[in-house]
Amino acid sequence: MNWKQIGLGVFAVGIVTGTFAALRYGNRYLDHFEDTAPDETADGQFIETADGWRIHYTVQGEGSPVVLIHGFLDSHRTWRYNKDALAQKHRVYAIDVLGFGSSQRVRAPIYTLKQQSRFLHEFFESQNINCADVIGHSMGGALALQFAYDFPASVHQVVLIAPATYLYRRLPRYGFKRVPRRVSRGVLGIYEKIQGDTGNPLRYAYGDPSRVTDDARNIRTRMMRVRGQHDALISMSRCSPEADVPESLAQVTVPTLIIWGTKDRVVPVSDAARHIKDMPHARLEMIETAGHLPHEEEPATVNELVMSFLDSNPDQLG
Repeated sequence: MNWKQIGLGVFAVGIVTGTFAALRYGNRYLDHFEDTAPDETADGQFIETADGWRIHYTVQGEGSPVVLIHGFLDSHRTWRYNKDALAQKHRVYAIDVLGFGSSQRVRAPIYTLKQQSRFLHEFFESQNINCADVIGHSMGGALALQFAYDFPASVHQVVLIAPATYLYRRLPRYGFKRVPRRVSRGVLGIYEKIQGDTGNPLRYAYGDPSRVTDDARNIRTRMMRVRGQHDALISMSRCSPEADVPESLAQVTVPTLIIWGTKDRVVPVSDAARHIKDMPHARLEMIETAGHLPHEEEPATVNELVMSFLDSNPDQLG
């Protein structure tokens, strides 16, 4: 063996040793970073699913029921500019999907659209909701469509805000099951350390990054510090796609309003036309000044569109 080979061997050992040290550090960092229990962030109530998992929600107003479903890496607080307007005429339920907000973090691979739809139906039953208008953003929009497919009698109308429906086609068929959890967790820990308090992923979600408020940032940062959050994200990455949408969108025949920001850099704006093509009872409204979160960036416009749509078919629900 010559000196060049020895040098390469030492270099390789150094790389491997350094990688393991970095991953170990990332895991330890998350142990301290996740310093909040889900209950500590709660401002509403909980229901318990048949599997014993806790789902957090808020409720306000009186009238026909409206259920709000947030997007990925978000919580019910994304609707903070919309709930009061809707509650003037409706009983508004804003849920935290399992794995987010103040709901329980679960390590089991239960985070498919199909299973989350079942949990949503359990929520309906717990509140004695026979039929409701359902509003979903991004991931929540895809979940709203899956729910309308699974339980059509439970859905009166649907509002979709930048729904991530077609993104589910791009997920690995069997998830990322082969990546060891400690490796994934270490990478996430390093990411959180590098991002620090100055990180602002919302700048990609807003059409105008200057409109991102401290409140908007703090809501997401606080959620990421909930114990078990990153393990839940790893479990989500290991889930095999289990959904009937978008392949069966034509079977979702309830009246549907789709709202999209033309500056969306998270979900392709071209997906708006695909929804309209595949859904026989949908119409589209574009908001020129908004990105992926039009209900936060342009709440007055979104509230007006949604209220007008809901009022256009005011059947009694419950």
